[in-house]
Amino acid sequence: MPEFFTGIGQLLSGSFLQSGALWTLTNVPGFPPIIQTVHILGIAVVMATIAFQSLRILGLAVPSQNLSEITQRVMPIFWIALIIMIFSGSFFVFGRPNRYFNNPVFAVKMICLGPLLIMMAYYHVMSKTEENYWQLSARRILIGRTIAILSILLILAICTAGRWIAYLEYIEFPLWYLEPYHDGTEQPFWEWVQNWSLSQVIASTNWFPTIETVHVIAASLMVGAILWVDLRLVGIGATMYPISTLNRELIPWAWGAFAIAVITGVGMFITRASGHVLNPAFQSKMVLLVLAGINMAYFHFKLFRNIDQFDNSNSPPTSVKVAGALSLFLWSGVMLAGRWVGHII
Repeated sequence: MPEFFTGIGQLLSGSFLQSGALWTLTNVPGFPPIIQTVHILGIAVVMATIAFQSLRILGLAVPSQNLSEITQRVMPIFWIALIIMIFSGSFFVFGRPNRYFNNPVFAVKMICLGPLLIMMAYYHVMSKTEENYWQLSARRILIGRTIAILSILLILAICTAGRWIAYLEYIEFPLWYLEPYHDGTEQPFWEWVQNWSLSQVIASTNWFPTIETVHVIAASLMVGAILWVDLRLVGIGATMYPISTLNRELIPWAWGAFAIAVITGVGMFITRASGHVLNPAFQSKMVLLVLAGINMAYFHFKLFRNIDQFDNSNSPPTSVKVAGALSLFLWSGVMLAGRWVGHII
């Protein structure tokens, strides 16, 4: 590890910042999973902002949205979400500074974050200097597309490193030879599931943190895509675009990310199936998922039938706003319950 990083860890160790963070994490009921959820929601907004703006630059998503307008609209949200993400993550970094600043995976995360912020700031500032700045010459288009590609790669690397920080011991000492336990007696169904050879391979090797990483990235992208649509339904975002257009261009991305999240979620579930089915947080997550699905179905099969009446409205009907707000609430609840799962034994 570079001495710069280890020096910061030593400087923070025993400081008032560490004392304050540890006191908050240990004395405020439910604070760790709550602040982790805030952190992940911040990541979801940051990822969605970077992903869909970059995909728009590359001509792969939301083609109906003007590039200059989308930049001016979403970049302020990006910076706000970034501040929230840094603030929420600082509790854990300050609480255990030596764990993070002596961790090469954390160093990778910080090294990737620096260039990402520089590129985002540069793209945002230059887009303000002239209307359609990034589309006025072949050179600028090439630079913009390069920034877009690098931004996607960097945010994926940051999210991956963020999940792998806690799994450094798996990198150094992978448990390839853990055998499934079975004493020959008849087992309940869920214990049988978690004793599958596949369950044991995932649980005892680097497959688990890898699957969890993909799960978090997919869930963040899904929530981010839904967020863009829900803000339009509530009437506080992208109001210059028809609701039907945003729905058509963003929901397929949400469904794709959701499918990946489900597959990876099942992969994690089977490793501790008997414990998860009895976990109140997991049960709450499943209930919230069902409610979110019902709310989405109600919007698409009931309210969307009358889309012509409010498609271009800056202030959609109350029922539409309620559906959008409820969607935001339910999906945030799903994320919160997901973080609680690991905090309940």
